[in-house]
Amino acid sequence: MNKFVSLLSGFFFLSVASAVPVSADGRTDGRAAQIVAALAAEFRAMNSYEVAFEVAMGEHRIAGSYSVEGDCYHLSLGDAEVFADGTTRYEVDNRRREVTVVGLDSASRSLLENPVRAFDFLDSGYLPALSWEHDGLAAVSLTPVDGSGTLAGNIGLVVATKSMRPQSVVYDFDGEKIEVHILRIGEPRQAFRAFVRADYADYEWIDFR
Repeated sequence: MNKFVSLLSGFFFLSVASAVPVSADGRTDGRAAQIVAALAAEFRAMNSYEVAFEVAMGEHRIAGSYSVEGDCYHLSLGDAEVFADGTTRYEVDNRRREVTVVGLDSASRSLLENPVRAFDFLDSGYLPALSWEHDGLAAVSLTPVDGSGTLAGNIGLVVATKSMRPQSVVYDFDGEKIEVHILRIGEPRQAFRAFVRADYADYEWIDFR
């Protein structure tokens, strides 16, 4: 995990009883593959969109959102913001008044690290398996393929099968889990906010590129 994801997961480590279980045999499942493909197609068809979400820990909740425009995004969660322009990622801690600059990990499928590809698991190095399906919902577990180099660990998705849109996602980082509930996916409600260096001129800058 990068610094930003590590910072957030420090607040939001979960022992989630509702985490999606992995199928016993771990095999690629035809229905799971169909769901993953439809989910990817939904997001690939949208060039500009906004997602509202909530990260949960027991009774504690924190709301966040991110906006995507092409390969660029702006994510906001609590005192933290992240901007990315397709090649560079700016992690802003408004409480500490710090900006950390890192290269963009375009291969990541973590919503907190690369929201542009958060639900695009086609050719991503993950093996999908259907855990259950009923009442218009389906749960898919995604396990990294050996040697794929994926760093986000196991991922569990719950998807609404009529719209083929995600309802929740659980990331398992070696037993440390982060659960995210998707509240809204739709058209941006305001103009896309790109990173403007001058807005953070008095912040401490840390460049890891």
